[in-house]
Amino acid sequence: MITQWKKVCLLIGATFLFLSVAFPSVSKAELADGTYTIDYTVMHGSDSSASIANDYWEKPATLTVKNGQIHAKLTLNNSSWIVEYQSKANGSFSNVTVLSEDTAADKRIVQFPLDDLSGMTESKIHVIVPDIDYDHHYTVRLDFHENTLTSTGGTVTKEETKEDDEPLGAAQSSDDNEQKRNQDNKTEKENNPQTNDGAPIALLMSLVIVSAIVLLRRQVKQA
Repeated sequence: MITQWKKVCLLIGATFLFLSVAFPSVSKAELADGTYTIDYTVMHGSDSSASIANDYWEKPATLTVKNGQIHAKLTLNNSSWIVEYQSKANGSFSNVTVLSEDTAADKRIVQFPLDDLSGMTESKIHVIVPDIDYDHHYTVRLDFHENTLTSTGGTVTKEETKEDDEPLGAAQSSDDNEQKRNQDNKTEKENNPQTNDGAPIALLMSLVIVSAIVLLRRQVKQA
C-alpha cells in the first residue's frame, strides 16, 4: 500500500513540476512589444481582501510593452477624491503620470511602470472627500490577473510609454483621441491570451488526480 501511494505522489509531483515549467508566471521578458488588456483587483494593503477603494479603479487596465518595459494605464473614477497617487517600481514610490482628465465625468487616466505581473504592485493614495470631512492615506496593492491578459494587436506609441512622472493633481487636458483609442481597443481585442490560462491547468490537474485515484484503486483490488 505504501509503495502504491509513493507512486501516486510521484506522479502528482511530476505533473506539478511539468506545469510550472510549461506555464510560468509573466515577466517582462516574456511579453512581446505591443498593447494588452488585463483585469485586476485593488487589494487591501496588508491582507487578502479587496480594498474599499477597489471601485475607484475601472477595469480592465491597458498594458503597453516596449523594449521589455511594462507600463500600466488605468482609469480612475471619483478621481477628485484621490488627490495623491504613487506607485512602487524598482524599489521606490513615485507619482503616477496623468495622461488625461475629464472633470465633468470625474475621471482620470493615469500611467506608471510595472516591475512584472507575477506579484502585487504596491501603491499609496491620499483620499479626501470634502462633503463628509474625510481625509485618509491608504496603502493598497494592485493584483493583476495573469490569466486574463489579452493582446489587442496594437502598436506602442511614444505617448503610451511616457515616463515623466507628474503629480496626480496636475492633470493634462482631456484627450478625446485617447479615450477613443481605448474604446477601439476594447471593441477589437482578440481572445488571444499570451500567458497561462487557468482553465487548461485546472483540467490537466483534474485528469492527473483522477487517473492517480483510479490507478490506486486498481492496485488495491489486485492486492
